[in-house]
Amino acid sequence: MANAWRWVLAGWCVALCACTAPSPHVAPVAPEGATPVGPFAPEARVLFEGCIPIPDSATSRLYRCGEVTVWLVERKDVPAERVLALARARVVERLGEQVVVAGGELPLAGRSWPAARFAVCEAGEARACRAGGYLVSVAAESGRQRELGCVARGNGAPGLARCLEFFEYLASHGNPEGDVLDVAGLLLPPRLPWRSLAVPDGCQPAASTSRAGRIRCEDASFVWSVYRPARAEVTERWRDQGVSELREALPGAGPVEEVACRLEQLPARCLRFTAPSARGPLVVWVGAVEWKDRALFASCGFLAKSAPGFPAVCNGAFSLP
Repeated sequence: MANAWRWVLAGWCVALCACTAPSPHVAPVAPEGATPVGPFAPEARVLFEGCIPIPDSATSRLYRCGEVTVWLVERKDVPAERVLALARARVVERLGEQVVVAGGELPLAGRSWPAARFAVCEAGEARACRAGGYLVSVAAESGRQRELGCVARGNGAPGLARCLEFFEYLASHGNPEGDVLDVAGLLLPPRLPWRSLAVPDGCQPAASTSRAGRIRCEDASFVWSVYRPARAEVTERWRDQGVSELREALPGAGPVEEVACRLEQLPARCLRFTAPSARGPLVVWVGAVEWKDRALFASCGFLAKSAPGFPAVCNGAFSLP
């Protein structure tokens, strides 16, 4: 299954930049809605408990929820048929040409919507399936179409049932984090609650709110999220779970090494590992630290052959003691 999930964090390539200088400080920004239970809106927290949000782009999100991965894309001026075609192409690209897709409809949010069911199974009488799931296009506000997709490992009934539970919420409410998925909805410049962040030339914010964000470059990625109130056991678990998710999404990743570091100039214990990529070994740093009443989780990835130090996209968040 490793190859099937390779796409989950496809942005983990890195920047060919020099070390970064500190970004200018700005007035603190309150991380509204960020709590130890996750970045989800109150009405979504029970359903999405344990899910890891991954900012796919300014108009899309992907959620890793154990054996299930669900995604949401808000599309403007795209008809439902085209939305399903794009979703199907995404599944074929990720799971391979052997995926079988059948069209149909799904009842969600009080009406039926054009949808598709897919699965990747072995031939023969004892059919073992690697994965399965659903795709659907739902009409949203302002003439947009909401692309929903869900993959359940093993194509098992419990995972597929959970896909439909996620779909019901997403069809009715959209982004479970409560933020508008639109380029115009990005908080710019991106910022931590205590300082602004720079977006280097050639890079783009895939997400930017008062509590989480991701800056993606062709060869770089910097991801962060904030919650409050800070609780030591939550912070440590958050860091360790984040590393586990990242390694699973990067097939061939090496062992995790714990390294003394500084995160936002505060002493911390960072986790570091290396994974292969098409452009050479990729180095990933992950850390979490508490600052007053809140905690920060951050990760920074870059090619091992890059210039010494951390790339500019990581905004000086990581440093060595």
